[in-house]
This record gives sequence, structure tokens and C-alpha cells, in this order.
Amino acid sequence: MATATLRTLGGSVVMTIPKPILEQAHLRSGAQVDIQFRDGHLVVEPHPTPKYTLAELLARCDAGSLAPTAGETEWLNDAPVGEEAL
Repeated sequence: MATATLRTLGGSVVMTIPKPILEQAHLRSGAQVDIQFRDGHLVVEPHPTPKYTLAELLARCDAGSLAPTAGETEWLNDAPVGEEAL
């Protein structure tokens, strides 16, 4: 069992978590966690990071709103100006 000390930092109270505990929980600095007080215990759980498939992400896209602007169309239709391969 590890022991942590609560400290005041600005207007908040912070708790440091020993590195071995972070490694066991697969957490690092900047990770988000859910905090609850349940049955007299402070419970800290990793906040799940959503995972999406490419199909799910593409389903959320509005392809109709992705039409190129006039400037982009001009650039796409323009002739090469250097030695780039097309």
C-alpha cells in the first residue's frame, strides 16, 4: 500500500500518486480520471478514452460541406510551376 500527502496548490488540493501505482493503472501525467466518494472510500478510476473505427469517424463526416473553396479549386487545377511530379 502506498501513502500520499494532500497538498494545497493555488485554490486546489492535489495528491501525488507514486510512479509504481501510475504504471499499474496505465496512467501518466495529464491523464483524466473519474473521482467518486463511494461507501466511505475515495475511488479514482481512469476516464476511458473513446476508440473509434475509421468507418465510425467517416460516418460522422458531412462530405457535402467539404467542397473545395474557389481558391482551392484554382490551386488544384493549376499547372506545375517547378519540377514536381504529378
